[in-house]
Amino acid sequence: MTRHPTPNRSLRRAALCLGLALAAAPVAQASDEGLYATALLGLANQSDQTLTWSGITAPPSGNQSRNLALDSGLLGGGALGWAFGNGWRVEGEFVYQSVGAGNPGFAAPGPQGNGDNFASTSAAVNLLYDVDLFGSDKAKTYVGLGYARLTEVDMDIGGSSYSGTGDGFQVLFGARYDLGENLFMDAGVRWLDAGKVTLDAERGNGRIETDYAPWALTVGLGWRF
Repeated sequence: MTRHPTPNRSLRRAALCLGLALAAAPVAQASDEGLYATALLGLANQSDQTLTWSGITAPPSGNQSRNLALDSGLLGGGALGWAFGNGWRVEGEFVYQSVGAGNPGFAAPGPQGNGDNFASTSAAVNLLYDVDLFGSDKAKTYVGLGYARLTEVDMDIGGSSYSGTGDGFQVLFGARYDLGENLFMDAGVRWLDAGKVTLDAERGNGRIETDYAPWALTVGLGWRF
């Protein structure tokens, strides 16, 4: 399976966004030090993508491109992190996200599924920094940058399935509000860019190349240990 590295421009763009946010942010207040865990739910989105396929025996054949219409979907996952007490945090997370997909018309003959989707599972390491935008002891905003390993990128269209792997970078912005001494609520927005991914047919022949760059609005509930 061919793997494509994430374009350098994606990393530069992500780092620039984080750098600008940190430069404009007030000095962080001291934060609680220690271990925490967060459960996440969200609304996933991705703009329409152009697919380039090859090796598919059903008409049309050959190397061709076609637009794939995408709808919103869902994100779910969790994170385990450590706060250093000086505004900085590091965390590992595992996330599943999926958006609805239309059949672009080149899938092998089969039932037209109502659950066609473009989805991924990913394991990521995020570096985050809490900033004080609200002047409140209970509420803190944050910015972050993460590296994500896409353990599977999966596309189900027209009764056919294609899958692959990839690597990407993500930018995170959000806020946390303390509901109690240990319990907190999290709300944020995230953007992941994995560049070009290659997906191979799980049954039979065929290969698809497309971009994978979802973004999501998330809410979460967390606990400090």
